[in-house]
Amino acid sequence: MNDYYGELCTRIYEIDKSYAGDIELDFYLSFVQDLNMRVLEPMCGNGRMLIPFMQKGINIEGFDISEEMLNVCKEKGKGLNLKPNVYYEKLEEFKGDKVYDLIIIPFGSFSLLPDALVNKSLSNLKSALTSKGKLLLTIMLKYDGIEEIPEWMELDQIQFKDEWIVSYKKVHYNEEESMLITQLKYESVKNGQIEKTEIMDLPIRLYDIEEFENTLKYNGLHHIVIHRLRDGYGKGTICYVIECSA
Repeated sequence: MNDYYGELCTRIYEIDKSYAGDIELDFYLSFVQDLNMRVLEPMCGNGRMLIPFMQKGINIEGFDISEEMLNVCKEKGKGLNLKPNVYYEKLEEFKGDKVYDLIIIPFGSFSLLPDALVNKSLSNLKSALTSKGKLLLTIMLKYDGIEEIPEWMELDQIQFKDEWIVSYKKVHYNEEESMLITQLKYESVKNGQIEKTEIMDLPIRLYDIEEFENTLKYNGLHHIVIHRLRDGYGKGTICYVIECSA
């Protein structure tokens, strides 16, 4: 069956993406001027950014469309004597009853939205900002040398006590729509038998920076600043964080 960050995927994700790295985390924390600020993290996933914010005493809440990820976030918080305020919600349907001083969508998550949902989602984010509020988000950028993988390719085998989780992927690039379409498959194997299989479709919209700036402006978001963050996702990586406001 097709799952969006189902149980097996979430367990693998949690191994090396449990918390944001120091460089990435410190960058986002630098926008919190005082602990009275209200912060929102849509697409918060397993709380890799949200929980460290909570540990700093910051008033943050988040939402996601993966119940498995939200459960992991809550359990991690419980282990730290924290109670994350997270809930199920779709960004394109988000109608909050509060406004926020800072909204963050790190780790390229915004690129998971198809074009048909982008304008509505940005409109919702704009409506949720205070008059001086800021939106910080990252997108996945176009790059040369995309390698397509037409058949299942094994990525890894990870052992959990008496169980192995084997992961595979396929990759197709739709250049006309700038969509990098990845399929991920996870198999739970016990005693040599496949006990459970999850398949997740992960279409990722790749952008040019200028193209996305124009999309922000079209949706009434201005004062755009592009931050280049070296080693943000680990040594040798570069990510671009887009800052904007209404």
